[in-house]
Amino acid sequence: MVNKLRFLFLVGALALGLSACHDEHSSEPEIMGSLRFSNQVHQAILLLKTRDLDAYSIITNYVGRIQEGTHSGMWAYRTPPTYEMSDDTAFYSLTWCAATIAHDSFHSKLYLDYRKLHDENVPDAVWTGTAAEQKCMKHQLEVMERIGATPSEINYAKKQADGHYAKDHETWEDYDKRKW
Repeated sequence: MVNKLRFLFLVGALALGLSACHDEHSSEPEIMGSLRFSNQVHQAILLLKTRDLDAYSIITNYVGRIQEGTHSGMWAYRTPPTYEMSDDTAFYSLTWCAATIAHDSFHSKLYLDYRKLHDENVPDAVWTGTAAEQKCMKHQLEVMERIGATPSEINYAKKQADGHYAKDHETWEDYDKRKW
């Protein structure tokens, strides 16, 4: 029991310490979820910050919140833009967690960059569907190389790089069926 309390205290202190390192003007995403989830996401963001500043910059500029959820997906049109991440995705590994944050931040970048340049609604094809998925997977693979993802994770991502798992006109029913 004492060791469990010590562990919980250390995890809490780590989480407080990480947030204390940033001033109030920090643009890192707000993290919402269990303590375990929050710690994993903080560690993933720290990994990106130390090993891939370009990816970290995209995250801090295009994602305002990362929240624990049933499925993983980017809600770029929300205020703030929110990446909902499943536990399966978050806890597969630290490098996988970081890579998916980078991946979905790129979806948000596609959406928000288009919105900034056009005075119209953002077409779904700009930031979702097969073509957008290919762009996001390209970014994810580049990030995975820089952050030291395992060869098996990189090989799996390469098999997904063509975006075959995405639908050009995904429905809410499709989203609910996701296994990630």
